[in-house]
Amino acid sequence: MGNKKFIAIAGVVVILVAVIFFIKILTIRNIVIVGNRNLTELQIRKAIGLKEGNSILYPPSKVIYERLKKLAWIKEAVIRKDLNGTLTVYVKESTAIAIALFNDRAYLIDSDCQILEDFTEKLNNTKIFLPILKNIDPFKNREMLHAAVELVNFLNSKGYIKSENEIVINGSEPENLSVYLNSFHIIVGKGDYETKFAKYLIVNSEIQKRGLKVQYLDLRFPDRVIVKPVE
Repeated sequence: MGNKKFIAIAGVVVILVAVIFFIKILTIRNIVIVGNRNLTELQIRKAIGLKEGNSILYPPSKVIYERLKKLAWIKEAVIRKDLNGTLTVYVKESTAIAIALFNDRAYLIDSDCQILEDFTEKLNNTKIFLPILKNIDPFKNREMLHAAVELVNFLNSKGYIKSENEIVINGSEPENLSVYLNSFHIIVGKGDYETKFAKYLIVNSEIQKRGLKVQYLDLRFPDRVIVKPVE
């Protein structure tokens, strides 16, 4: 009887030791964050809500991913859990393509029309290096924001956006969307930018050849380009 009791106690002890051993193995010992440039490690750690000593199994990777995606800067993320206690978070951040200036505030915008951050304070100490979306409400006027971002994406794809070029986009509605290329005013309206800028290149070439002074070009009409001379 004594032997059976001893065996039972020994079995419990072995189980407890095994449980403690596995708990230690399945505990986060190290958190590694890879790929962040604009977000700090502290911001990402705060978003995932985990620290060393927490369980490496819970919450599941899907939940951690969903927490990360709530950060505007996070475009994509991969979570890897190793049984050695290392939780690795690989993040791909969005890229800012424009600055929306509205009501004396500056907001970084990405190619998917996401507002990445309020850039107002940083802008005061930074040279403007991106196209400006002027007087377009990025929160309430989403239709206008989408039209402007679509135009920026097109200009980017065609090489118009360079460090030496100043680009300002504005308009009260998509139909009168305008772009200023180094202060040269072009009314483009909404969509079909490929066709419109093909016409722009032809007309602008003639303007340069003739040395004309032009107030603006209007590319919104399918059968003509309106050239408004300086009066």
